[in-house]
Amino acid sequence: MDSDVQLPQNDIDKKARETIDKELANFLKPKNEQTPATNAETVGAAEAKTQNENSFEEQSKLPTKQPSISPIPNPIETKPAGKKPIIRTYKSDMEETVQEGHLSSINIAVSENNKLFKQSTQGDILENKKFKLNKNILIISVVLIIGGALAFSIPYLLVQKQAQPKIQPTKNTVATYNLITTDTEETINTATINLSNVATILQEHVQQSSTALGQIKNIVLTEGTGTAEQSITADQFLKFIGTHIPSSLELTLQPQYMFGLHNFNGNQEFLILKVGDYDTAFSSMLSWENNLWQDFTVLFNLQNATNTTISTSTNSVDDTSTPSINTNTINPFVVTVKNFQDASFDNKDCRVVKDANGNIVFLYSIVDNNTIVITTSTDTLKEIISRLQQANTSSTQ
Repeated sequence: MDSDVQLPQNDIDKKARETIDKELANFLKPKNEQTPATNAETVGAAEAKTQNENSFEEQSKLPTKQPSISPIPNPIETKPAGKKPIIRTYKSDMEETVQEGHLSSINIAVSENNKLFKQSTQGDILENKKFKLNKNILIISVVLIIGGALAFSIPYLLVQKQAQPKIQPTKNTVATYNLITTDTEETINTATINLSNVATILQEHVQQSSTALGQIKNIVLTEGTGTAEQSITADQFLKFIGTHIPSSLELTLQPQYMFGLHNFNGNQEFLILKVGDYDTAFSSMLSWENNLWQDFTVLFNLQNATNTTISTSTNSVDDTSTPSINTNTINPFVVTVKNFQDASFDNKDCRVVKDANGNIVFLYSIVDNNTIVITTSTDTLKEIISRLQQANTSSTQ
């Protein structure tokens, strides 16, 4: 038989498909269950071996004459071109890819692994972007909530603060009447002194005070203890020093007063009184002139040569007593009435008392509708008027 022997191809195609099916099944398994894959060359070798065995069996059945046999084609390359299946499956696509692209299962597995890795990486990137987006949204939401709360609470707190009554800070100092600005201040509690001798005690404090030239010191009489300690009233002060204030002046007298000293040519005493009615105060002061000098003699240390006391001194030689005159001591039993004269200083009308040399030693002035100043020096009167004007200017601003 001269015709070429046609070897059966069905068995070859069947074994190739089985090998590919096994490779695909192995690829779809988890990695820990996969078996080492064989490449396309191994598949071809197995098919060639099977073909040779089948060919040998066929040849053994033929007559002794050896026919000419054509070369065995590659199983993959000589696969008969049959009709493509009507329905495409993943398996058929893989077979076609392996046959046309000469790919092995390892190449397919690597490609699939790279594809899965790329998808996983893209998924992580998307997750990170989503997390950042959610984080930004959360931060913006918190900021908006806090901003809204502040926008509501701040105006509410401001309104509440304005509606609340203002609480004055508690002071640890004694409540005093500061009618003018002073440079220093001294407080004397009436519970610590003899109230029957207040004028003398105050005069001692004036003499012992050490202040700079031009300074004013406020000497305050207080009552009470602790936080309840406060300055006494003007009416109490005038009673403590033993004055004969007219009842008409006492009715218009205000609680505020100030007693102190002004350091100018010595310590010059002064007293500031506040009244409610100018006309009543003017007429009352004129009637008080009969006792005014006497009432302030001790407190202001007014000197008068006609007020004398008789004291005795012992002569050590003849042991006889001889009287001596002390012109510096005031006889409390002698009532001295001084004549007051009209005067004017800094456009302020005054009533003054002069000594034998014509020097003013005592005066008073109603400096405004509500203020009476009693002092021993015109320089002190000018300083007090200046500080009163400063205090009034500060209060009106």
